[in-house]
Parts: sequence; C-alpha cells; structure tokens
Amino acid sequence: MILVFDLFETLVEDLTMDFNLGLKPLWEAHYKDKCTFDEIKAYGEELFLHMLDLHKQGMEFPFVKDELPMYAARFGGEPVKMSTEEEAEFLMRCNRVRVYDGLDDMLSKLEKMNIPMYVLSNSGFTAGALRILLDSQGIGHYFRKVWSSADFGKVKPSGEFFDMAIDEILEQNPGSTRRDILFAGDTYLSDVTGAYNAGLTAVWINRKDEPDIKGYAAYQIKDVTKLADLIGAVV
Repeated sequence: MILVFDLFETLVEDLTMDFNLGLKPLWEAHYKDKCTFDEIKAYGEELFLHMLDLHKQGMEFPFVKDELPMYAARFGGEPVKMSTEEEAEFLMRCNRVRVYDGLDDMLSKLEKMNIPMYVLSNSGFTAGALRILLDSQGIGHYFRKVWSSADFGKVKPSGEFFDMAIDEILEQNPGSTRRDILFAGDTYLSDVTGAYNAGLTAVWINRKDEPDIKGYAAYQIKDVTKLADLIGAVV
C-alpha cells in the first residue's frame, strides 16, 4: 500500500489565511516608493480573481513565476526575485497553520508499517516552499516527495497532474499498481473525484458529513488521524 495526501485542510489546518500579511512586507521592501499599500492590495485582489478564473480552467497561477512579475509590470521596477526559503516565508506569513492533533503519531504508525507516503497539493507556491512549511510543522520527514500544482501548471482534479505523480510513485515502488495507492483529501472535486478518475482508491476526509454524490469515495473518515486504523483494518 502507498499513501498520497492532500496538504491544506488534510494534513494541516489553516488557522488564518490572509494574503496581505505577506504582501505588506513585500510592498515595504520593493514598492513603497512606487504606490500606496491600498493600491497594491487592490491589485492583489484583482490577481486573486484572475487565479480563481485560471483554476476554473484547470490551470495554476504560480506566485513566484507568474504573479510577482505582474506587480513589477503594474508598478514599475524589476520583478522581485525570491529564493525558495523566501517564498516559504511569504507563504507562512499568509497561511498560519497547525498540524491536526494526533497526526504526528498517526504518521509515525504508518511509517512503522513501511507505507510510502507522498503529498500532492494544489498551491500557488512551489513544492520546495511547501516542504519547508511541512518541516516547520515537524512532519516533512515522513514524506518521500511533495508535488505542487505551482510547478506543474495544472490543478487537481487534472488527470495529467495525478498521472505525473503516479508515474514517479510507481517507478519508486516496483511491483505496485494504481490499485495500491490510496489518496486522502478533504475536497470532493479536486481530491476525491481526481483520485477516482486517476484509478486510485479515494479516502475522503469528510468532516461535514456531506453526501458522496457520485459514489467516488471508497472510504470516508471525519478525522484524518483515523487513517491508520482504517488501513490496519483493510490490509
């Protein structure tokens, strides 16, 4: 058995999500002499709507590669360059997260069961930045690899995004097939539907007791930390 996890609201809970907490230090460092904060904030809101439109088309809007140059084009100056560490710092300013209670113990149990674990996330931030976020929460070491839609350019439920990760997983785990891969996520469309269509076993973290309208979820749990118990009963 192989496990692939969604990231946000599956492994970590978003306590606050406020893009402006990252944008303000960026403005102070690079744009304070070019525009007011209200102006750059308003433009950031425009770009957020642009991101939502792209997501509806199945495309991602990578923050460093695509969004940062647009601030320079609008307000002047050279595009801001960010290292992976700086990108992660920006991300963690915007998204204050915490690991769900009991998650570390569950991941430790799964690791002792020799179950390979991975993360496949929709995010405008790169896999390197997401890895730093996971490390900051003390759980990054459990995952063999992290993939982000920011690097691939398409978002879940894109079959191409799933296939890219699956091909690498199966290459790393000879003798395994798609039927051996469980995908755990909290969002029905991107996680459950995407995993089902990719030929994986979908585990829905269904905290609100929503109906499985298409019957795509092989398993449903309210608490991600119950996943080890579920797997123990299955294998």
